[in-house]
Amino acid sequence: MIAGFSLLAYTLFIDPLPIWRESWYWPLLIIPLSAGVALVYKSIRCRDMPTAFRESIGLAITIIVGMVLAAGALAGVAKFMH
Repeated sequence: MIAGFSLLAYTLFIDPLPIWRESWYWPLLIIPLSAGVALVYKSIRCRDMPTAFRESIGLAITIIVGMVLAAGALAGVAKFMH
């Protein structure tokens, strides 16, 4: 039993698993995710690795900014719809 959570009472897709104790830091996981995606993508597309590493930093920043803008737009739409 994990802090008042019983695995026998778990219903898939209805009762989420209690993974996050504090919910403020889970959006920060987009930083390593976007860095990994950018590095893999640029290492496939570029000819040499120093160039790929340099360009992957820019791509990771672009991904993060795009996700922040998309989250802001969706929050605005949700606020407008409510």
